[in-house]
Amino acid sequence: MIWNRGETIGRGGFGLVSIANVLQQNGDRFPHVIAVKTAKVSASDSLVKEKKLLDIFNGCPSILHCYGDDVTTEDGDELYNILLEYAAGGCLADRTMGKGLPENIVRQHTKSMLIALSHVHRLGYVHCDVKPHNVLLVSDSLPSRKKGVREIAKLADFGSAKKIKDDEDNKEFRGTVLYAAPESIIHQEYQPESDIWALGCTVLHMITGKSPWKVEKEDKAEDVLFKIGCSEELPKIPSKASKDAKDFFSKCLIKNPKARWTADKLLSHPFVGAQKRHFSELFHGCLSIRHLHNRVHPSFFITIYNSFPLFLVLCVFGVQVGLNGYSFFHFWLELMSSEAFPKLCYIGMNFTAFTEC
Repeated sequence: MIWNRGETIGRGGFGLVSIANVLQQNGDRFPHVIAVKTAKVSASDSLVKEKKLLDIFNGCPSILHCYGDDVTTEDGDELYNILLEYAAGGCLADRTMGKGLPENIVRQHTKSMLIALSHVHRLGYVHCDVKPHNVLLVSDSLPSRKKGVREIAKLADFGSAKKIKDDEDNKEFRGTVLYAAPESIIHQEYQPESDIWALGCTVLHMITGKSPWKVEKEDKAEDVLFKIGCSEELPKIPSKASKDAKDFFSKCLIKNPKARWTADKLLSHPFVGAQKRHFSELFHGCLSIRHLHNRVHPSFFITIYNSFPLFLVLCVFGVQVGLNGYSFFHFWLELMSSEAFPKLCYIGMNFTAFTEC
């Protein structure tokens, strides 16, 4: 891939992030605009580690996609670059600055983050720095049913991540204090449960638009650390939060890490699990042939099998009324989202059986 560096959109301890235009592609299809995370080769250990982790996590639609890496020479400096999906919506921290998000949007972003954490934890890793600044908003490639472009929250920045069973450097603090779990502050312990606490703090930030802990200018650092790590105090949940949201927080923001719910279990919580999803969303990032075997639940294939007679019946109907392919496809997706779909499948099977007789 040949690309041209554009404006700088972010800086950090690792180096800088730039927008880049893709000028030439080598067989693979890439978007025209990407983000490039850059550090000097001599100080690129963190980025090299992150690239390896992104390769391991590749295939999850809720994790920022990595297109590869390369080394360039610019202004006499040898630079290491990782080529990333561009998040036009910025990060959640910018989006929620000083104001909360509508709860339906919070639910949507929370579910996406849980999908990402479930994937990371299942592969034996802990993110260690879940916070609004590390959740990026990427424009969805699928058309939205509502006006405007739908955004997907994607987990990013794996520079602090570690293996669950890796005790090396266990005494080194990782992450951000105001989102860190009590056990991470006291004992520098990092397990999947620590990510769940940080997730709870991030969801709270989305609802309130503020840090999960109120810190005054006169507060000393040790007082803040004691409050989070040693006291019985918990982040304050706003009264405006829904009943489901409050219950969700009660499963995440628990001082005892073993009492917190796992990412997989939280995916079934009413706060995120009760949402009615548009069926076309199931196709986004989930039906690529390369990852089909470990992304699609077996019930999906049963649904396709049972609905095939109905599909044939509707194809005949579509031809009769002159429905074009694009319109028919979207009509079919809407139908599969409806509560009447199972009954229609049953009618379709009986209809085809009758015509065969």
